[in-house]
Amino acid sequence: MTKTIKLITVLFASILIFGTSCGKYEDGPGLSLRSKKARMANTWKIVEATDADDDVTTGYAGTTWTFTKEGDYTKGGETAAGTVVEEKGKWEFGKLDGEEKKQLIISTDGVVIPKKWEITRLTNDELWLKKEQALGTFETRKLEGQD
Repeated sequence: MTKTIKLITVLFASILIFGTSCGKYEDGPGLSLRSKKARMANTWKIVEATDADDDVTTGYAGTTWTFTKEGDYTKGGETAAGTVVEEKGKWEFGKLDGEEKKQLIISTDGVVIPKKWEITRLTNDELWLKKEQALGTFETRKLEGQD
C-alpha cells in the first residue's frame, strides 16, 4: 500500500514538473493533446494586427485565413475599404532557431517569395504570429479560430 502511494506521488509530481515545462511557442500552450497540424487546420479571423508596431486591425476586418491539414491556404474576405481579398496557395511549418514547427511559411500562388511568420501561440482557437521588420519593429497578427 505504501509503495503504491509513493509511486502515485512520484507519477503526479512528474506530471506537474514536465506538464508545466516550457512549450514550443513563446505564448503557449505548454501542453496540448492535439497535434500542431490539427490545431493549425482551421479558418482564422484576424482580430488584431500591427505593422511597425502601429495598430492596423481595422484594415483587416472581415479577412480570414484558412489552412487545411493537406497544406492548402486561402485568404479571403472584404477589407474595411471595400476591397475583396482572395489569395490561394500552400502552407507548411518551418524550422526557426533550430526548432521544428515554430515558423509558418505561406507560399501564395504567383508570388515568388513566401511569407514567413514566427508562431508565438497556437491553440485550438488562437493563432498569434509575428514577423520582425526593420529597426526592431514587428508586424503581428492575432487570429481567432472559427471552426
